[in-house]
Amino acid sequence: MEDFNLHLTGDIHAITAANNLLAAAIDARLLHERAQDDEKLAQALCPNGYFAPALRKRMEKLGIQANHLADLDAADKRRLFRLDIDPRSITWQRVLDVNDRLLRKIQIGLGDDEKGNERVTGSISRSPAK
Repeated sequence: MEDFNLHLTGDIHAITAANNLLAAAIDARLLHERAQDDEKLAQALCPNGYFAPALRKRMEKLGIQANHLADLDAADKRRLFRLDIDPRSITWQRVLDVNDRLLRKIQIGLGDDEKGNERVTGSISRSPAK
């Protein structure tokens, strides 16, 4: 009965979409950090010069004290706005609701805009219930 209910309610699709959204967000962050200098990244994350609540929490963890973007020096901007994720350390994989062996191990980041961000990843296929 549980397999039947999961397929009709869309729960599996929702979990797949959420997982893949996080994978896309990680890849987008890698791209933006590579393509922008610290000042452009700061402007993108604080367009009005004020810090969002999530950035305030990060500032507390990092011990950075400032009220406005203009109060930060270059070193603090780098620490606050860059995650500096090593692409080789990413183990998060995408999920498919089909069993496709060819997508278990793929190379991504081969496009012209993604040069320097190539890495091998893959997907975890959920086999249909038997």
